Amino acid sequence: MVTTTDTTSVTTTASPSTVVHAMRVTLIRHAEAGDDARRDEERALTVRGRDDARRLGRALARRGVEFSLMVTSPLVRAVQTAEIIAAEIGYRDRVTVTDLLVPEGEAARVVGFLRSTGRQLEDAPSIALVAHEPILSAVAAALLGKARYPPLRKTEALRIRIGSGGGGAAGSAGSAGSAGSAGSDGKGILRWRVDARGRREQL
Repeated sequence: MVTTTDTTSVTTTASPSTVVHAMRVTLIRHAEAGDDARRDEERALTVRGRDDARRLGRALARRGVEFSLMVTSPLVRAVQTAEIIAAEIGYRDRVTVTDLLVPEGEAARVVGFLRSTGRQLEDAPSIALVAHEPILSAVAAALLGKARYPPLRKTEALRIRIGSGGGGAAGSAGSAGSAGSAGSDGKGILRWRVDARGRREQL
């Protein structure tokens, strides 16, 4: 079982154009959760949700996806999704838990977190954010320099390449294609999305 760390508190804010450190960000929406908990944050994954999370993890593993860091919302359904995916892809480090990724979180603060964290990791790190809507689509829009981005489906992973220079990660899911690297203005570029059925769409 993957161990979660203490909640991370980050107050840094940033505009998309300031995120120029090259990195790969994978936004992952949690799997299906039940409605039998007393509070929303306590809702756990259903049997189907656990199965979907495993399938998504296996689909990512088949494509050679690896993460330098996995970060999750503190809500139970997100933590469980992160733990299952981590186990399937062989992620052995701790999963970081942060209140920045709660459903109504602020995208600018998440972008600031990515900027500061990316500087502390190796070149072109790969960071996974496991969370909810509407925060995930808000973060996607901020990273892409758009006014808005469509909501992610449950158990869907969306890869965005940020920053200047460099190709992608090894493996078919992370390798650089015709899209190349992100723009010199620091805005992200959509690379691909994968769902729980293993369907991959190049973007």
